[in-house]
Amino acid sequence: MTTLGPMEAASELLGGPNGEGQIPSNPDLALVDWYLHTDEYSGDGPSIEGILRDTFKTLPIYAFSGQYGNPEFKREQKRGEHRFALITSPDRLDDDDLIQDIQDYQQIRSKEGEGIDGILELLGAPTELKEKIQSTLPQEFAEGLPAEDEGDSDSSLRFARWVRHELLETPGLLWDDVWTATKVGIKKHQFAEYSSKLSGAKYTGIFSHRNHLWWRVKVRDEIYRLADDQNHSVDRLWKSGPDLLDVSESDRSTCEIDSCDKPHPPQTVAAGSPSQKPEFQVHYNCSNIEQSRAASYEDLRVLVEL
Repeated sequence: MTTLGPMEAASELLGGPNGEGQIPSNPDLALVDWYLHTDEYSGDGPSIEGILRDTFKTLPIYAFSGQYGNPEFKREQKRGEHRFALITSPDRLDDDDLIQDIQDYQQIRSKEGEGIDGILELLGAPTELKEKIQSTLPQEFAEGLPAEDEGDSDSSLRFARWVRHELLETPGLLWDDVWTATKVGIKKHQFAEYSSKLSGAKYTGIFSHRNHLWWRVKVRDEIYRLADDQNHSVDRLWKSGPDLLDVSESDRSTCEIDSCDKPHPPQTVAAGSPSQKPEFQVHYNCSNIEQSRAASYEDLRVLVEL
């Protein structure tokens, strides 16, 4: 790993007299401090990103700052959201995660020119989802990642961004632990005790080390497999799931809205406000639909009351 101050990096990248050739000719990943904290250099992290990008078209560039999460920084980072592959805090820069990220970016580049099957392999997607994924992909990737000789040098970075910020963040094709727990009738905080029974449904594609996700269709398949093994039929996942997974009565999901008196398990997940991540297990009729996503994804619901 090479560590350089902003003046050193800028001088070398811009071909100045002080460059000492410390930057590798083909770096794997760059980490840039957003504010830099130096009196020598008048620019900031985004300005260094611009200099790096001029030289390294396919380089993943991450920004970090100790101010991450502060309201002022949230406003600042909007201008970098489509330039940096990741914006985070220093304590979240785990060495193992970074190494795996690098390997995943290399995997993506290795699939350039292989068509839609290359993308499915990157995602570890069930073959039955080929058409669904193809229709969900940005149009530029509907037939796969462009080959390197097609002149689109940063398509791999754009694809990685779509995976990390759309596919893995939007419930629909994939569910996180809260969504999966809700759909099979388990309280979200008890889901870990039963999740091993659904291990065949885990998402294992690129960037899976940063996310704990489950393929929606594979969750269904695992429940049906358990039903076959136990000679049972399946009604709805949230109805049949608790019995098939042998979930104790105390671990079975209940609606998190205080005034709810419906006896059956909740069927969906809602957010506390439009800006928050959905995390409350609720019935459809106990939540209000503030907005709806495309058909490939789950409807986003926001609570009216708890």
